[in-house]
Amino acid sequence: MNRAIISGGLTVSAADIIPTVDWAMTGFHGGPPANLSGLIAGAIVMAIHAGYNWFADRRATGQAAQPAVQQ
Repeated sequence: MNRAIISGGLTVSAADIIPTVDWAMTGFHGGPPANLSGLIAGAIVMAIHAGYNWFADRRATGQAAQPAVQQ
């Protein structure tokens, strides 16, 4: 089974992460892997997506917790 993180049209899998981890473990010698920019973009998109979900959940929870106003 192929497991991947999919967010905002970007897919990050272990095949993408392994070259960057190997590069970091060797002390960042040589040029960075070609997919490093994709990983950075994926992390930014994932953080924005998570922040939006957190904010939307707080708004929904706040509105549900307020008592109904009787007229």
